[in-house]
Amino acid sequence: MSLIDIQSKAVMAIGPCRIASLSLVALVHQDADVTGHEPSERALQLSTTRITTAYRMITNDLIVQLAEQDYEMPPELEARRLACVEALTPLHEAVEGHDGAVIARISAIPNVAELCLHSLEPLTSRFLDDLVAQLTKVQRDREAKRSGEMLEAVKNAEAVGRNIRLIAFNASIEAARIGDQGKGFAVIATEIRTLADRTQSLLNNIATFLRA
Repeated sequence: MSLIDIQSKAVMAIGPCRIASLSLVALVHQDADVTGHEPSERALQLSTTRITTAYRMITNDLIVQLAEQDYEMPPELEARRLACVEALTPLHEAVEGHDGAVIARISAIPNVAELCLHSLEPLTSRFLDDLVAQLTKVQRDREAKRSGEMLEAVKNAEAVGRNIRLIAFNASIEAARIGDQGKGFAVIATEIRTLADRTQSLLNNIATFLRA
């Protein structure tokens, strides 16, 4: 899993909590006689699931997945994450129970509409935007570094290949000086040189691909 994969999962898990929070506010103020009970139950279930999923991702899963990729968010981005957690926690605590009193608990949150509209929504949007930008940059830097390291490895292998060719060439000369007794050795030296040439060609192709 790359950092790009993680950012995609984070956006998919956290992003919907913005709509979910607004939906919960609407459910608090809706007129049950007009909208009916069944649609409200479906909307409530979807919203609570989204809030729970987002909370789990932003408080735990995201940190664990990033750690598995040897990455830790910089202080500013971590501060934005914690701000999102703080804004999301009251809603998460309200939807945790399944006793039919979710709407009542949401209604009891002080300034719940203000919390969802002017706190959670902008904080979450800013965090996700910054997270995507940061992880995209880091992933690109890692890929560039990896390509550079691979090119360096190819260069080293090319140097080894040249040395092998030189050794094989010298061995062929020595085998020729020995005469008939060196024929077998000359065949081996020729095979080594041929293999070195093939390896050199392969390394050249790899280097060309990496530089493209």
